[in-house]
Amino acid sequence: MMAFPNSTRLTAHKIADDIYEKMTGAKGIFSTRIAYVTKDGRTYRLEVADADGEDIQVALRSSEPIISPSWSPDGTKIAYVSFEARKPIVYVQNLVTGKRTLIANHKGNNSAPAWSPDGRKLALALSRDGLTQVYLADADGKGVQQLTSIDSINTEPRFSPDGRSIYFTSDRGGQPQIYRMDVDGMNEQRVTFNASYNVSPRVSPDGKLLAFISRREGAFYLYTLDLTNGQELRISDTTKDESPSFSPNGKYIMYATESGRRGTLSVVSVDGRSRHRLTPRAGDIREPTWGPFLK
Repeated sequence: MMAFPNSTRLTAHKIADDIYEKMTGAKGIFSTRIAYVTKDGRTYRLEVADADGEDIQVALRSSEPIISPSWSPDGTKIAYVSFEARKPIVYVQNLVTGKRTLIANHKGNNSAPAWSPDGRKLALALSRDGLTQVYLADADGKGVQQLTSIDSINTEPRFSPDGRSIYFTSDRGGQPQIYRMDVDGMNEQRVTFNASYNVSPRVSPDGKLLAFISRREGAFYLYTLDLTNGQELRISDTTKDESPSFSPNGKYIMYATESGRRGTLSVVSVDGRSRHRLTPRAGDIREPTWGPFLK
């Protein structure tokens, strides 16, 4: 069982949120939480912290890799992939009770869990029938249905905020690009066209902006794509970016990058003008995900 956030810090953060909202008109994010994976020697930890990287709590320790953490919409659970059985298996961890539930342990790889906005469904990438495809399941792992079936790798699903669409990565054109389909798997459309390698789609809370990682001139950069007008913007000043995650107010993006051959977390505003490094503690830190607003 994990403790609740430090009450003194939480009170201070909520005051800061109120001030931020009065000044900007947007909800503040100081009282939100983040999750990420830390590798320290041979130990992997799924950690939860305040948005400023403080008040760190460990949700899971393992001697095998942990990847792809994803917050539930109500902020009480995190879905993730663990390799502790020497293969990728999807679990959901309840942060309040500490209970862990096995969600997907099919033949082959089980990866990339993503919650629907109402918390009732999980999108998954499974290779149980051959190549990795996108599937939809109930939040308890039951009722699995296949959404993509094209002869290519389809992975990294993410719901749109209205729950009607799923963005995903596919190499059906020879190189990985980002696509969008209806939640029933119909009407697949390609979304990214610039550069030959675009992955890790994340949609802003208002559904207007797509964050993704693009390889250009041999480096991996964080980009955004305005879904209303098609305008792209590189917003990172680093070159080994991965795993973007929007703040719940849509004003910032947290992502993993490298500094001195170690993974670290950075936060950048969506216009790229404000950047800062977030270093919760020493270690190789990757796979960040920004939690929802506290209820």
